[in-house]
Amino acid sequence: MNTLQPTVIDEVKIKDKLNDCPEVLELEWFENKKQKLTRATPSGLVLELRLNNRKEWQHGDRLYSNGQLIATISIKTCLTICFSAKNDTEAADFCYFIGNQHLPLFLMPQQHFAVPYDGHLYEQLSVKYNGRIELADTQLLSCRSLRYLVKNKVHEN
Repeated sequence: MNTLQPTVIDEVKIKDKLNDCPEVLELEWFENKKQKLTRATPSGLVLELRLNNRKEWQHGDRLYSNGQLIATISIKTCLTICFSAKNDTEAADFCYFIGNQHLPLFLMPQQHFAVPYDGHLYEQLSVKYNGRIELADTQLLSCRSLRYLVKNKVHEN
């Protein structure tokens, strides 16, 4: 049995350019808080990561091993249910409805909301909002989640 020894990531530098790193480690949006990950990059390089004192992995995190840049984290896009609110009342109604479903909600630019795809929810929202619901591939970054925005008071002026 041939097993590859993973490259252990011992340092993470926060949010930098993705384009100057030869390797990209893709993560799903919901994996950003996993304490321990062992994953392969598209080229087959196996990496072992531990969160340690960090709270979560971020899109653009640069991963180092023994002082050498190994890879950059990229959060993959996923199928999402999207809704553009026409006014504050619609935005509040949509957020309340999604909150009652206990699903994460993401605020995109221009009062555009996104939630990870769920078939039953899509049907319910399509009826409730009379066909104004759209499906799109979206990158769900934790810094756009309503939970993050409220916790960090990003929404205040």
